[in-house]
Amino acid sequence: MAAPGSRYAPGAAPDYSHRFHAGNVGDVWKHCVLLAWLGRIAAARPAVRYVETHAGEGEYALASTGEWTEGVGRLWTADATHDPAVDGWLATCRRLAGGGPRPVRYPGSPRLAAAVLPASASLALWERDPTAAARLRACVGDDPRAVVHAGDGLAALEGAVRGGGPGAPVALLVDPPWTEKADWTRVPDALVPVLRDAPHVHALLWYPVKSLTRPNAMTARLARAGVAGTIAEFVTTPLDERRHRLNGSGVLLVRPPAGVPAAIAAAAPVLGERCATRAGAWSFRMVSWPGA
Repeated sequence: MAAPGSRYAPGAAPDYSHRFHAGNVGDVWKHCVLLAWLGRIAAARPAVRYVETHAGEGEYALASTGEWTEGVGRLWTADATHDPAVDGWLATCRRLAGGGPRPVRYPGSPRLAAAVLPASASLALWERDPTAAARLRACVGDDPRAVVHAGDGLAALEGAVRGGGPGAPVALLVDPPWTEKADWTRVPDALVPVLRDAPHVHALLWYPVKSLTRPNAMTARLARAGVAGTIAEFVTTPLDERRHRLNGSGVLLVRPPAGVPAAIAAAAPVLGERCATRAGAWSFRMVSWPGA
């Protein structure tokens, strides 16, 4: 398996597992969106149940070099950007990971979510890898709101979103490793029965972008199944440039609270200015479609 800051074996598919890419530009984009999205959900419905299907370890040590240098490393010592989504994410990261001239740890989604959710919220965290699940339990510690499940979050999805009771508000984060081509059909197919007729569920799905072929096919699949959504894709290396690291990443939002699409659209140019591989060579697209 690849090491942090990965050098993939020739011909191998990139592994987007949390540990190997912590703090990279994909994490920056995902977590800026996550906090803007989750903050608005919790403000409207403080008793929200946060469900994460691929929670990882909760926190990651950063080596002296690695993919984080193209992500959180570009912003760590920066002055305020005056963008609420970016500044809110960065302030939370600094608070959780400590100061210093560079980040030495990066908080994963469970820690970030726990940091911004109120006492009335609950967190149901699934992690399939037993070692990662044990580390996640240690990371969340004695937080009474959080329960860690060592198991397949996608398989448990239907029960997980009903765990708070009928109609209880749910904020669902799905952040798979995307190690197999089949994930691009397996993941949306698992989401369809949960999302299509569940107005209490707000969903956020993260995915890597190396080309637009698979993202476009995935969104078309969801639209045909009657799931309305919005995608927001942020690319910091042009898609015609081949490389082992991500060119960009996207998020799919289902039932985003009012103000979220505008907030993340405003964050994209702020991040693009700082995180583009080459100055000015970044792009952003947002597309929405109706349900059945």
